[in-house]
Amino acid sequence: MKPTTVDVLVAGGGLTGLAAATFLSWLGVRTAVVERHSGTLIHPRARSINPRTAELLRQVGLASAVTDSGGYVSELPSVYLLRAVTLAGEELSRTEQRPPADAGGGAEVSPSGWGMIDQDRLERVLRERAEELGADVRFGQRLVALDQDGTGVTATVSTVDGERRIRAAYVIGADGNGSTVRSLLGIGRHGPGRLSHVASMVFDADLSGPMRGRHDPANGRFVASCHLTTPAEGTVLFPHGGDRRWVFNTPYFPERGERVEDFDDERCVAAIRAATGVPDLPVALVPQLENGVRVLGYEVGALVADTYRAGRVFLVGDAAHVMPPTGAFGAGTGIQDAHNLAWKLAHVLSGRAGEALLDTYDAERRPVAEFTLGQALLLMNARGGAKVAAPAGHSLVPYDAAVFGYRYPGPFASGDGPVALEPAELTGQPGTRAPHLPLGSGSTLDRYGREYVLLTGTEVATGLKSYVLEDTQPARHGITATGALLVRPDGFVAWRKETGFAPEDLADVLAALDCREPVTV
Repeated sequence: MKPTTVDVLVAGGGLTGLAAATFLSWLGVRTAVVERHSGTLIHPRARSINPRTAELLRQVGLASAVTDSGGYVSELPSVYLLRAVTLAGEELSRTEQRPPADAGGGAEVSPSGWGMIDQDRLERVLRERAEELGADVRFGQRLVALDQDGTGVTATVSTVDGERRIRAAYVIGADGNGSTVRSLLGIGRHGPGRLSHVASMVFDADLSGPMRGRHDPANGRFVASCHLTTPAEGTVLFPHGGDRRWVFNTPYFPERGERVEDFDDERCVAAIRAATGVPDLPVALVPQLENGVRVLGYEVGALVADTYRAGRVFLVGDAAHVMPPTGAFGAGTGIQDAHNLAWKLAHVLSGRAGEALLDTYDAERRPVAEFTLGQALLLMNARGGAKVAAPAGHSLVPYDAAVFGYRYPGPFASGDGPVALEPAELTGQPGTRAPHLPLGSGSTLDRYGREYVLLTGTEVATGLKSYVLEDTQPARHGITATGALLVRPDGFVAWRKETGFAPEDLADVLAALDCREPVTV
């Protein structure tokens, strides 16, 4: 049988895979997705997206997805993390958990806020948008083999009816921590390794009694998470929309012979009652997958793949990196991987850029994952979690610097200065996210998405999509009235000439950025 032919095949239809399909399809790339599960998650897993990630979803028409689903955490006056023996028992500590004002989407920093949207809802939003844009999304199908050659990749996909083949110019492995794609490519990982195993379940119950008024979103009090020592140290309880639905995570220990399969309904209810401190609490467990599975097991790890590319195949999301949940970096890092790779694939496939542009995906995103993993580990240690050493040379930076201020290498980017800048320091330096400036009801960031954009201090004819910066805007971008700034589709500054710009400057600059010839400027 002749294989199905697409531009890009995405193996994995979870959060990052569906984000990749959405970004690619929005850019006009023919995309197919295969996912081994029968449908999107019912379990929330990730519970929020940071403003930088929300900016990228805004780019593809999903700005309202956050506000329609859960709003912004910045709208609540009190957001807490609780530590206790049991929910009804002794409270050990209460910590303010609001992200800093800047990272919460202050108007001077970002057009987007810190979005309270659970992963299961966001996956459904992304699936709908990807299919609306033309992506072919198939569940109940799993990539099992890859065969690369000089022009593309032939993937063998297992289905309920047997096997089928898909021919793609490129393949993206978005198939999670246990990635089949990564295994087939023989790509190793480095980092501290596996930190713990967690059994996770969703349940409905009235916890107003043991909460004792501490969680009351209608009156401005929101408990982001409860960290409990019962039934075991490392147990976490957090709300999942509405007044009665909760997520419960508790560790289990394979080294003691324990398995996630051992968590039958009776054991789950007993663990929830022990953690809440209410021995007779009525509990209704909620299925997490379409096949009725109530308990999911997963690893908490700290690992980064040794490379994100092998020929025509790339890794994104948990296939490329896993990190502990502290800081809520994981989901956003994966979505940002997908966006970085999507626009580069679109440029190469359309002939606008040379194949070598795809090498910059690994060069840019892998260091970001290593930096972000270091931040997650340092935050975990600071918040009293398991003590795991961060990689050498890492130190904790302000949270909004970690969200907005990481830097990419590039032919015109300086390697000098801090690894991450605070938002106020983002003034158009090559390799950094371009500044956000309010523009009517929108943002200067809304100008970016499909192509390079030139920003100038005065009107200049160049043939590129361009905008003239007005009033104080040139200075905010680090240029004078005669300067210019070139911004990539992802909103990162590619090149800057502070003064004395001439249109003829652009030919060699664009050739270098598109990886077509050496820099001669």
